[in-house]
Amino acid sequence: MKKIFTIIEEVVAYGIAVSLILIMLISTIQYHCFDKTLYHNEYKRLHTSQTLGMTETDLFLATDTLLDYLEKNIDTIDVDVTIKGVTTKAFNSKESAHMKDVQNLYQFALMLRRIAVVFIILGFVYLFLYNRKDLWTICSIYFMKTAIIFAVVIFILAGWAYIDFDTFWTVFHRLSFRNDLWLLDPNTDLMINLFPSSFFSHLIFKIIRTFLLCFFVVFLLCYYYLHRRLKIYHKEQNNE
Repeated sequence: MKKIFTIIEEVVAYGIAVSLILIMLISTIQYHCFDKTLYHNEYKRLHTSQTLGMTETDLFLATDTLLDYLEKNIDTIDVDVTIKGVTTKAFNSKESAHMKDVQNLYQFALMLRRIAVVFIILGFVYLFLYNRKDLWTICSIYFMKTAIIFAVVIFILAGWAYIDFDTFWTVFHRLSFRNDLWLLDPNTDLMINLFPSSFFSHLIFKIIRTFLLCFFVVFLLCYYYLHRRLKIYHKEQNNE
């Protein structure tokens, strides 16, 4: 029976670690994807307004519409803008269909984060009731074990994206979507001109940097806690 509880403890501890990492990752993605300053800086860097023949007002009207749609604040991305002096619908039916897929993916990520939060709460309750004395020690140990694996994966993906971002981004889309609606045409689709490969490259690496910063802060806190616990343990052993 004790062995069963030990296995459950390990599963719960690993689950808490994975859940915490997912929460950090999804929250980082959300923060940067909805950071209006980032869009302003990227549009300025890429000269988007001049290239597309749009005022900054219309540029951000189109952008805000897409972001509001992702958060389900509005039901459609149907919005009028002026491009090179001609008032037209900002996005066509193909772009609308693709954004529906993106919205579903984003909402799934938010649901996954909510599940992760619930799992962490329930996991802590279980560990507190089963082994409250070693609660933080257990969580720290298993987070560090899990973090090492995640760190390797993140560095491999980051290296791939740095060396060949276009291939990385294409594979991401093929794995994330079941159709080819994401294959937009710069001659007919505004969305691909608003967010070219260079835009997403900067966005992805901002996400990676912020996530790794949070990731290593938690890792170091766990290391510091375990180091302190080990010193206390050795002190107690010497006193005996």
